[in-house]
Amino acid sequence: MEGYEFLRDQFPELLIRRFFPEKTDRESGLLKEFLARHLHKYDRVSFSVRIGEGIKPDPDHLPGIQHSTTFSSRRRIDMVLWRGEQVTICEAKDRLRHDVLGQLLSDRQLWLEERPDDSEPKLIAIGRTSDEETERILSAHGIESYIYEPADTA
Repeated sequence: MEGYEFLRDQFPELLIRRFFPEKTDRESGLLKEFLARHLHKYDRVSFSVRIGEGIKPDPDHLPGIQHSTTFSSRRRIDMVLWRGEQVTICEAKDRLRHDVLGQLLSDRQLWLEERPDDSEPKLIAIGRTSDEETERILSAHGIESYIYEPADTA
């Protein structure tokens, strides 16, 4: 599996990191807030896990370019958490809107296609803001949402 994996003995490092691999400062802040509250529930954490096939590269390109084309065009899951064999797929956004539903359902589908023996993944959306309608829609699809409002800087 591609991505950046951290095992339980590396969890203290995760909690003091300023940012996470391939994440913006904002995404890292959201993920860090979630992990500070929930990391103890998990055995393993991975960031930027790539799934799906990506774009078929041009066979006339150099092998390194072909690999890069495929790698960079594959879907990227923000964070995957494991508790034993149970997988949780997480998406972090500043504002949770209806589009996160499509992202998570797509990630779930590709995950199961690539790992047909895995159990049904849990899905989590993490954001700074959302609205009642979006949270209701996510909940209706079994997606847990976590809202961590921005700290008051005044």
